[in-house]
Amino acid sequence: MNDDHITEPFLLRLQDRIESDQDLTAAGLAIKAGLDNSAIRSMLKNNASPRVATMRKICAALGTTLEEFMSNAQTSEEQEIVRLFAQLPEPLKQQLLGYGRGLAAAADQSQPKGTEENE
Repeated sequence: MNDDHITEPFLLRLQDRIESDQDLTAAGLAIKAGLDNSAIRSMLKNNASPRVATMRKICAALGTTLEEFMSNAQTSEEQEIVRLFAQLPEPLKQQLLGYGRGLAAAADQSQPKGTEENE
């Protein structure tokens, strides 16, 4: 598929996913997601942003979540963090963010200052 006209981030990732898996077709994925068999082809052809509910259906058919699919997580640990975060209710997400910020700040403070200059 030619992706010169696709600008929608979800569609860009979806097209990459379809092109990278020889066993995956737009029609087959659409059917698995409970959509019309031409729905994904039409979205890609028209650069039509799908609704969030549609994106979630497509991601579920791919065996992932929308959050995980759209994240830039590379390692399995990063992917697990994204997956776990998506499962939390909003108050716990905020607590986890606070904890993560505290850990990052503590890690910054524990780094020796000026070590590069002494080498």
